[in-house]
Amino acid sequence: MRPLTLETPKPALPFLNRPLLQWILAGLEEAGVQRAFVNLHHLPQAVRDAAGRPARLQVRFSHEPQILGTAGVFAPLRGLLKGPCFLVANGDTFQAPDYAALEAELLRYPDCLAVLALRPGGPRYTGVQLSQEGRITGFGRGDVMFAGAYAARTELLEHLPGEGPRDLVPDLLRPLLPSGSIRGLITSGPWEDLGEPRSYLEASLRYVQEAAAGRFPVPDESTVETRDGWPVLRHASAWLSRDATVLGPVVLGPGVRVEERAHLGRVLLLPGAAVGRQERLEGAIRTPTLTVSLPPLDS
Repeated sequence: MRPLTLETPKPALPFLNRPLLQWILAGLEEAGVQRAFVNLHHLPQAVRDAAGRPARLQVRFSHEPQILGTAGVFAPLRGLLKGPCFLVANGDTFQAPDYAALEAELLRYPDCLAVLALRPGGPRYTGVQLSQEGRITGFGRGDVMFAGAYAARTELLEHLPGEGPRDLVPDLLRPLLPSGSIRGLITSGPWEDLGEPRSYLEASLRYVQEAAAGRFPVPDESTVETRDGWPVLRHASAWLSRDATVLGPVVLGPGVRVEERAHLGRVLLLPGAAVGRQERLEGAIRTPTLTVSLPPLDS
């Protein structure tokens, strides 16, 4: 996501004018989770600020001066995960998996150590081989992919191969495949990989259209309006000149200003960004200090 993440870490980037981390924590809160740990490394204070203050979810932070990886992250949390089960969600993915279904699948099989949320996948993602009985038999090929969320028993952590940086699939899950203790569950619902600029822009604009059609909730402090036939998601503190021309879906974040006779479309304007008088901006993500141009792939 560089250069965007030079200023803002991925979980703190806004998705529809709400930090991605807040969407993730809200999903956990709605699932009945009472306590969450948020991993910190790059620009840790920005992630703390992005978490907000969930009403019913206690949020604690675990800072890693050295990145420990998707499995090594559990080393400093060993004594803090008190319950029999826990949930994990990636911090750069917008999704709303059925956490209750993942946990129910885990509890249904006493010999199961983890249940991974799976989705139909493309060649961009690592495939997962899933048996008819729901056991994962391999990583690297398959018609489904790991969606970045899972439920696990705390006993899974007993299989961590020592201290230091470790990754979930190669170091923890793959060695356990012969035991049949890793299961998968195909889940539905929204899922967007926001890990690179183009997918971030395209997903944002697609969900603006979904919100305009009434198929997705409009976040607090924002409204959806129509300008020149296109949907615009505008934060309450954003200013859009009446003389500006809209050429495609647009997201206007907090403090954004679009001046007179500007032309913009298929644009994601992050907090504090501006479009000058008579400026033309299409297919781009803009912050107060930089612009990432992303013309359509077929242009």
